[in-house]
Amino acid sequence: MTQSQLSKVWFVVSALLLYYALNSWVVAQGGEEILGAKLVMKARVPAVMIAIPICSILLALTSLVGRVYSLRAGSKWHERIPVVGFDGIDTGSREGRVYQGAMITVFSLLPAIALVYFWCTFLSATVMLNDGKKDPGASLWDWSQLRTLNDPARICTEFHKELADPCIGNATVLPGLEPTIFGALTLAAIVVLAMHWRAVVTGQRHETPRITTRGK
Repeated sequence: MTQSQLSKVWFVVSALLLYYALNSWVVAQGGEEILGAKLVMKARVPAVMIAIPICSILLALTSLVGRVYSLRAGSKWHERIPVVGFDGIDTGSREGRVYQGAMITVFSLLPAIALVYFWCTFLSATVMLNDGKKDPGASLWDWSQLRTLNDPARICTEFHKELADPCIGNATVLPGLEPTIFGALTLAAIVVLAMHWRAVVTGQRHETPRITTRGK
């Protein structure tokens, strides 16, 4: 692919990532989805729970495309960021550098910060086992509670024990299994994100050094 084509792919994937991350964050704050994003859950905790794997995968993809672009680009950092919207922009000008810095911040750093918020909300939520006892406090990381794949536990936006259904705004969660999968996806996204930013800052591609021989 050409650099122009990579820029377009980076923009599409990054825009989708930003759109989903912002929608999930808005719902988590009690607001309504932007432009009716139907993939976002209505309740706060389910919204961030689903956002973690989706945003992790999209962040890894956009970082991978961005890294490929960076390693093929020029010697300056602003030349190693995909150009969004203006093919003829002078990225070396003051305005061009500000624009390029804003693009990578909005499309790469901001979703990563949102992902941190999603994890904090996810890990602090109340978990209730589906054993009829209606007791809160089960651990998301407790593999021993994963006795069945059919609704073993619920993760709650709010918990009120006096109600008939105390787990309000809930979603099914698989203790141990789902947090581990989510953690692996997020870790992979962080690694690729770090590789992307390193490529932007240094622009170095590790290549096998050429071996030359001198004639006697």
